[in-house]
Amino acid sequence: MSLSFIVRTAVVAAALLPLSQALAESLTVDEFRRELVGMPLCGTPTTGPLAGKALCTVHLPDGTAILAGAGLIVRGIWEADGGHICRRNARDPVERRRCVDYERVGQDRYRNSDGVEFCIGPCPVPEAGSEGAASGANNENAPAAAAPAGTNAAGTPPGTK
Repeated sequence: MSLSFIVRTAVVAAALLPLSQALAESLTVDEFRRELVGMPLCGTPTTGPLAGKALCTVHLPDGTAILAGAGLIVRGIWEADGGHICRRNARDPVERRRCVDYERVGQDRYRNSDGVEFCIGPCPVPEAGSEGAASGANNENAPAAAAPAGTNAAGTPPGTK
């Protein structure tokens, strides 16, 4: 491959990145309930105390949520409020809840408003040298709220601020 081809390809890819991000579709609460409730949302947060840890969160139909991975299990509560999905640890008061929005970024791939990407798990393992498998920033969410799907961008469990 010539250097000019590589440079042109990199320029085109950089120009298309904002377009691909613009194509992400925000989920309504009804879509969240239909597509993601009862499904393991898996990813790897890139920041916070759980950064680099593969985690999965399941939002159950009864309003409870479970975050599992990295040797821990956290039980939480989730609810819809004003078009957002709000979570908190089971023992935390309501004012400790954390609300996020979700968007669809690809086939079985999502991102929350904390910037955590996740997939519906179990997520495919990336092949050596490939990017975009389910592992947090390059792949969709890690658990619940993968900052993991079940944590926020700081990597804290559901419902924390």
